[in-house]
Amino acid sequence: MRLLIPGTAALIAAPALAQEDVRPSHIQVQGMAIVETSPDKAQMTYSVNGEGKTADDASRALATKQKAIRDGIASLLGRNAELTTSDVTIGEVRAPQCDANPYGRPRLSEGPCAVIGYIATISGMVRTGAVDRIGTAVGLAGRLGARDARMQRFDLADPGAAKRRAITAAIADARRRAEALASGAGVRLGELLTLSDQNGGDVVVQGIEASDIGAFSGPPAPPAPPAPVPIDVKPRPIETRATVYARFAIAR
Repeated sequence: MRLLIPGTAALIAAPALAQEDVRPSHIQVQGMAIVETSPDKAQMTYSVNGEGKTADDASRALATKQKAIRDGIASLLGRNAELTTSDVTIGEVRAPQCDANPYGRPRLSEGPCAVIGYIATISGMVRTGAVDRIGTAVGLAGRLGARDARMQRFDLADPGAAKRRAITAAIADARRRAEALASGAGVRLGELLTLSDQNGGDVVVQGIEASDIGAFSGPPAPPAPPAPVPIDVKPRPIETRATVYARFAIAR
């Protein structure tokens, strides 16, 4: 006697399916790399104040000080240094007894709120390839009257070159990983099928955004000061990262 069970017809082909080659056709890996590059660009910022009884007096004082700072830094760093300025302001100064006016109430310029002077300010930025002299430039700016002079950042003149080296190293890392997997699985690694870079363009060096609006004209700068005090700066290498995804065929 023969029993018929519903659905058993699908099982007839099972032995044939078991004989098919179900090995994976490829190996997919992630390759990563970090390369280090010594920075060849440095950036510093500073601000300058000029004070006076009138707005013109404050502007002239600012222009004189600003010119001395620009001339001194340009002489130290060389003509290829980029010096830009922005954010010029001229503000009124009142006595400390004047109401602080936190709610925007109008005030008359008389009595304790009479204008007693003006302060003119300007922001400066310096970008240079003289990385070894940027610390000295910060000290020189401070000696010539700059306020808040500071070394802002280090970067690369050609970040694309570092990125290309990182991608090349990441691809080599992906191949090493794929070869290790193939060896462990007892198969031979075939040709590279696909390659993608998910983090392409992730290394961005910011450019200078401040526009150079120049300085006020004013009297000539005082005689050149003595040589600046050298400040040695040794920046850390800049790390550039890359990640790639690679798919390799398994050789038959």
